[in-house]
Amino acid sequence: MTDLKIIPRQVGDAVVLTLPGRLAATSPAQIAEALHSAGGGVAPGTRLVIDLRSVGSLPGWLARTLVSFARARDCVLVADPEQAESVVDGPGPAVRQAASLGEALAEPGGVRQPFPASGAVSSLAFDSDDLGRTEAFLSSAYAPMRIGSDTGHAGTRISRHSVDGLSADRLDLSFEMSYDVEPLGTICLCDVESGTIEDHRVDGWAETEAFGPGDLVSFSPPDRPYTGRVARAKYSITMFDPALLSQAAGVDGPVRLLGHRPVEAGAAQHLRSAIAHLRDDVLGVPGVGENPLVVAAVSRYLAVAVLNAFPHTASGERAGDGLDAHSRTLRRAIAFIEANLDRPVDIAEIAAAARVSARAVQLAFRRHLGTTPMAYLRRARLDRARAELRTAMPEQDTVARIAARWGYTSSVFAAHYRAAYGEPPSATLHREAGPRLRSSGSRSFVRTGSEQRSENGAAKTNTPAPGRESAAPDAGSAPPSSEPDLAALGELASLTRMSVRSVTDAVQKVVDVAAAVVEDADLVSVTVLAPDGRFSTAARTGKAAAELDRIQHRRGEGPCVEAARADGPGWVVSSDLTAETRWPRFTAAATALGCRSVFSAPLPPGAGPDRLAGALTVYSRSPDSLTESDRRAVLLLATHASLALANTQLRRTAEVRRAQFARAVDTRDVIGQAKGILMNREGLTADEAFDLLRRMSQELNVKLVDLARTLTGRHGELDER
Repeated sequence: MTDLKIIPRQVGDAVVLTLPGRLAATSPAQIAEALHSAGGGVAPGTRLVIDLRSVGSLPGWLARTLVSFARARDCVLVADPEQAESVVDGPGPAVRQAASLGEALAEPGGVRQPFPASGAVSSLAFDSDDLGRTEAFLSSAYAPMRIGSDTGHAGTRISRHSVDGLSADRLDLSFEMSYDVEPLGTICLCDVESGTIEDHRVDGWAETEAFGPGDLVSFSPPDRPYTGRVARAKYSITMFDPALLSQAAGVDGPVRLLGHRPVEAGAAQHLRSAIAHLRDDVLGVPGVGENPLVVAAVSRYLAVAVLNAFPHTASGERAGDGLDAHSRTLRRAIAFIEANLDRPVDIAEIAAAARVSARAVQLAFRRHLGTTPMAYLRRARLDRARAELRTAMPEQDTVARIAARWGYTSSVFAAHYRAAYGEPPSATLHREAGPRLRSSGSRSFVRTGSEQRSENGAAKTNTPAPGRESAAPDAGSAPPSSEPDLAALGELASLTRMSVRSVTDAVQKVVDVAAAVVEDADLVSVTVLAPDGRFSTAARTGKAAAELDRIQHRRGEGPCVEAARADGPGWVVSSDLTAETRWPRFTAAATALGCRSVFSAPLPPGAGPDRLAGALTVYSRSPDSLTESDRRAVLLLATHASLALANTQLRRTAEVRRAQFARAVDTRDVIGQAKGILMNREGLTADEAFDLLRRMSQELNVKLVDLARTLTGRHGELDER
């Protein structure tokens, strides 16, 4: 790399400079020059963020260059934990660092870490009858406190598992103990199993409270001291950083709980399930708590459950958020989520990528998809895990290992997987077993040695789709091939070279070939997106396909609409529309028409102002019916279709330009003849003759070329006069 250019990107009220991934051949001077050039146009006082996550490991010279620039401009470095270790502060002001873009954009005055990289799970146990030792332990484990007891013994048993600011404790106090505790600084949830907690008073409360078996409460606000008495009780305590509430709610300021009891029994049970998941499935299983995706997910899950259970200060919606909750916000958020499934992502990062507030992102998902951003993220990771299960080798991979890679614990993964796909993950893993051939560099395109299986596990057969005829195979013939019909593909390839009269002819050819190539394609259509933003169906195989497209065009949602847009994903797929949540209105109409699965591939737009974008969409009446081979065929067909469209548009543009050029030449000749007539009759120069024609055109309100054509056509009549 010899010339390095860093393009500034506006994100909210900050400017982000993203360093490219390959800097090996770049000198420190070139990087410094590129940084100063990119940051030179940034207005003073604007937050400047340098995103290093694509760079990989940071050599010493690069770290020193970045630190020097960051100090000079007081900017934030966004780096992964491994990179952050390389950025060592020397003498001078400290360099602010962040683990994510959302963290760097969180607050103008400082950087807070939403979901820190996971470390090791720590455990401790305490068992004593000595009141002094118990007070010392409680003061060190929770907050400075004073305890007392009238009994002669102080039987105390405490166990704790914690990771990254999350802790789950069990306490068994077999005596009566009074307590006077300083502010904890954390959210503290108390779930009483037996015994009672009496005379509990928080500084600022008007009355004392008593908690008994079955009560799940917020013990005290993080910033207030409290007193009370424990009467031979067993209870659990769950604590976490209050900042998690702000991040889960998608607000910049702190979130305070406005009550200490859940608003309803269902919300309390949901919160109790979240606590049990943290304690038993994450902290209680060796190795699980070391996975940063798992810790980020359980942290967010717990914080959301708390917000659902207790009244809080972030429950209101700000003015303007509803206006930002449009489909463009949704598309940008989904694109960011899909590109970052393999790392911890919070709502602040999603909102920054969508260029709106976190509340607006939440409203967009709720309004258009009937879900939340984090629920969409979990389902997308579940889909990735399913794809890995289909391509995994049972002798090399396990369900638990694949689940952990995508942020799931084994028990939760199995429950969610069965609910989403109707089978246990182990069934998917072992059903796909067999001699496998892997495409180079890909884990997705896999087929067995003897036959291509469909994605729901059933082997492909020669059974024709409804409405199609199939000749009986000869005895002893080879098994049906899962590869695309090469003759049909060759026919389509020739379309890019042949002369077609219109765009309609080109796309209809694409549709016909797609219907022949993809075995389970019951309906096929091509959506075209015009430069003015209007969608239309350019070709289709039946009226039902046109109706499905029309619903998407009218509602502005659906696979063909997403794939056709310039900022849409590479392709859009839904294996079972009955379980689909992204397009509720389209899904309802599609399932009513008998459509169960869909795959849509974009037609990349050509160059020029009259470019046409679009999408090739295949609908099937069976769930999980389109194999990887089918999808590759559709992507290939879409590429050929885009070339055909581009050639057609180029021919049409060339024809228009030829016609325009012919008219221009004709116009020039007519005006030249008129000028010659005036020069001959009136003794004028060429400029004087043209000026006379121009003035006459203006006075008579007649086009110059029409006036010249009249003059040249009737100059004989003028001579006779």
